[in-house]
Amino acid sequence: MRWFTFRNDSGPPSAGAAPAGEVKERHATWVELFFDLVFVAAVSRLATNLDHDYTPSGLLRFAAVFFPVWWAWIGHTFYLTRFDTGDIRHRLLTILQIAGVGAMVVTISGALGPTSAAFALSYAAVRFLLVVSYLVSVRRLPAARPLVARFVTGFGAAAALWAVSALVPPPWRFAVWGLAMVVDVLAPLTAGDLHAAVPPHPMHLPERFGLFTIIVIGEQVVAVMASVGAGAATPASVLAGAVGFAMASAYWWGYFEGARGARTLVLRSGRMVMLYHQWLYAHLPLVMGIVSTAVGIRLVVPAPNAPLPGAGALILCLSVAATMLSLAAISFSSCRARRLPRVRRNLAMQLAAAALAGGLGLLGPRLPGLVLLAVLAALCIAQVLIFPRRPGDEGESC
Repeated sequence: MRWFTFRNDSGPPSAGAAPAGEVKERHATWVELFFDLVFVAAVSRLATNLDHDYTPSGLLRFAAVFFPVWWAWIGHTFYLTRFDTGDIRHRLLTILQIAGVGAMVVTISGALGPTSAAFALSYAAVRFLLVVSYLVSVRRLPAARPLVARFVTGFGAAAALWAVSALVPPPWRFAVWGLAMVVDVLAPLTAGDLHAAVPPHPMHLPERFGLFTIIVIGEQVVAVMASVGAGAATPASVLAGAVGFAMASAYWWGYFEGARGARTLVLRSGRMVMLYHQWLYAHLPLVMGIVSTAVGIRLVVPAPNAPLPGAGALILCLSVAATMLSLAAISFSSCRARRLPRVRRNLAMQLAAAALAGGLGLLGPRLPGLVLLAVLAALCIAQVLIFPRRPGDEGESC
């Protein structure tokens, strides 16, 4: 039986990505979509946690758990886009990672409490399996060895720290988590030109990010619909739900059409690595902001004529502002966009709109929830209209 077959549609990795016109079209596979399904459950559980504690401390706890979950998805996604295999070994390793993520989902509600040790061991298992996947795959691709060596060292050390943290009592356990995440993130962040030597697939990777983003936006739509149907519908609650749906639509439009977040990206040289990182890491506050926005909308719908309690209005406004800033950062990660004066002018307008959304949080406690939602929705729609009409930047490189 032939266990391993390497396929790289973008050409020899040592030569960088091929020109966009020569790259074979490639889309997410069924096993990748199966992998993504587990993260639908993870996002839903994290949203539920935040729904139960929509406070500044609750938001910090949400972010602390969301980051490793998102990073687990990032790790496997980047592995697959470079080492696309379809054999039994690859599928078994992926299924084992799915099981590990499933264990993270099961323990996510108490990840900072009674199930923190189990959550840490689950995450460590996912990262160790990723290291094994890299070690298995790199044997057939010598050009990738320098990059893989860095990943194996960094990811392996981080996974070991997560495993050891299960033996450390809280709150020091969480300090070890923080150190482990720093090690985990520094591995790819400091790789520099090694990324360009073995480039991600220019179409496959943006598509995977687009799919994950639309899953999160879909969660917002589901949250809005569920909140409207949960109680006795009134004209005000239905209107609040409609405004929430308009915000979700603006997020979708802003990401796929305005910021062109899922555009084809060719990582040809080291010059583009920093812009690639900007595009990549801007997705973290983006998806967190979308989830937090959905929770805020869900809290407004049952009592649309009353202000959000506590710091709820401030959190909702800051969530919208973070999402808008992330969309602007993704849009401005385009080399071609950076060279256009009108794009830079429009960026200033987008930043101003995001600042207004965040500043609105100071008035939020005095405004009915429906009014607050309406103003935020207007700002989200304004950002969509602000996005510049620019020449296509598909397949651009720096």
